[in-house]
Amino acid sequence: MFRLLHGWGLNSAVFGGFREALAIPTQSLDLPGHGQAPYERGDLDPERLAQTLARRYPEPGVWLGWSLGGLVALVLAARHPECVTKLILVGATPCFLRSPDWSHGTEHAVLKGFADQLECGYEATLRRFLTLQAGVGERAQVRKLMSDLKTGGSAQAAALAEGLFVLATHDLRGLLDSIQIPTLFIHGADDKVVSPEAARWSAQRMAHARLCVLGHGHAPFLSDEARCAEIVKDFLYE
Repeated sequence: MFRLLHGWGLNSAVFGGFREALAIPTQSLDLPGHGQAPYERGDLDPERLAQTLARRYPEPGVWLGWSLGGLVALVLAARHPECVTKLILVGATPCFLRSPDWSHGTEHAVLKGFADQLECGYEATLRRFLTLQAGVGERAQVRKLMSDLKTGGSAQAAALAEGLFVLATHDLRGLLDSIQIPTLFIHGADDKVVSPEAARWSAQRMAHARLCVLGHGHAPFLSDEARCAEIVKDFLYE
């Protein structure tokens, strides 16, 4: 089975068009507190969530993680390699926050900005966030995604706060060399949330990883849907 994990604030419906473009069996999962998934405090901790997923889906399969979902997929591959045959990381990084020894991270102000925007309302924040993911000028695409995501269900406030905390505090760089399965990084060329250099650095430190840069924005499966699907299928069947 091929399973997909979405990013912060969204739900499994964000992969709707991408799954149609793939035209292969997939399962898109809601992260805890997002969409229709239940939530308790601590459920979004990558170690805890990876353990939960390994128990729930013990059979070997391909996992795709985007952004926050990428952190979870990284832990799953490192801690539970028996569950992961191939790994695809989209707009992902082992460490989101910039630090003195990590120049490829996101400025603290960016994550704080998302938190501050939530005080103005979830829907307005989500619309701005999706515009960033899809790329400026993609208004029709953003409107469709908003409609799809409303159907899928809004994220819970506590889960949104915990998700930002996870992004700001987790550093998984030390896990990369333990991942021995085939891994594909896919990254938007001008990603404003996660630098492509974070993915490049990560791929160079993994035994069987490579990077493909295409499209624009933080979600190339939205900005370059057909090409992204083609690259993924080539990776799956090679």
